[in-house]
Amino acid sequence: MQNQNLPVLIFAQSGRFLAQSATQAGYRVWVADCFGDQDTLAASERWLPLTNLSTLSSQQFLTTLNAITKGEACSLIYGSGIEYCYDLLEFLPDNIELLANSASNLERLNNPQAFFNLLHQLDLPFPVTTFKSPDSKKGYIAKPHTGNGGNHIGAISPFISSKTHYFQKKIDGISGSALFLADSHGTVQIVSINKQYPAPTVSSPYRLGMIETANDELSPYKAQLSRICTRISTELNLKGLNSLDFIISKQNTLLVLELNPRPSASMLLNESPSHPIIQRHIDACLGKITDQSLPISNEISSLRYIYASRDINIANKISWPLTCGDLPSFGSKINCGEPICTTLVKAINHVDAVDKHNVLEQKILVQLT
Repeated sequence: MQNQNLPVLIFAQSGRFLAQSATQAGYRVWVADCFGDQDTLAASERWLPLTNLSTLSSQQFLTTLNAITKGEACSLIYGSGIEYCYDLLEFLPDNIELLANSASNLERLNNPQAFFNLLHQLDLPFPVTTFKSPDSKKGYIAKPHTGNGGNHIGAISPFISSKTHYFQKKIDGISGSALFLADSHGTVQIVSINKQYPAPTVSSPYRLGMIETANDELSPYKAQLSRICTRISTELNLKGLNSLDFIISKQNTLLVLELNPRPSASMLLNESPSHPIIQRHIDACLGKITDQSLPISNEISSLRYIYASRDINIANKISWPLTCGDLPSFGSKINCGEPICTTLVKAINHVDAVDKHNVLEQKILVQLT
């Protein structure tokens, strides 16, 4: 186990759930992210703001790291948004130890052409994919080279270029993700298999709305997912927490969509006060995956994103329900279509989870009206 006296530095677009898990595990936590949500600040000993990660310069990166670490030794764990600026990891100062996948792995996995070439090389299943706009656009969708949450996936239009997007055959079926640990020695452990539900809009038909544990429903695919994750991890020497996105077609065929070589929001579904999941990430990065069983529960875990239907200014009178996360700071502005917060519930099934989310969402929206 890593020395608990060595602080953990979280670098992400949103560092909230990583910060909370690290604090729960007993670490001193420093966070550099784009939001500074209330619960992020509460879980952090130090916090500094980041600009949009897609435009972050190497000088801004180094200035932020030097300012937040003050030259002290620490371990860096990155989260969402790293896909926009992974090359900056090459500039880490000597006082910062990287507990995550390398910049070269991020580059390969965030380059769609290299990733699908790898899947083809390993004989792993994926939808028909092309890097030139198909002659017949019917049945295809356009996906950006970088991005997360499904916000920028949609139909092919005259304004979409193959320089910024690739094109994939549209598959109807069940969207899911597999959260897994890897130790860089070929050992892989599936943490959970999750089902994804969209919250579509006209401009973002694939926007992510909810993530839910679905180990029972998708358990027939666990062995196949384990083989897929193991083959990719062995080829690339992946380590720590990673997340594989997939879809199961109406013909019950599992097809790989992408792999995020970092902790994803689905780790929230597996967080436990007695088993902080970030410790399992740290141990795996250090080459130690233990056969650690999480407490058995008959309930599912469900995470929902609550989006703004109009521009909102957050007043300091908001009383947030206890199971809400990513709480915006007082006085902040949320634009229409952006997430207000998240809600996390335990439920006996999907219908029960939706009912509980709806109650929480109504409590929030009433106060914002």
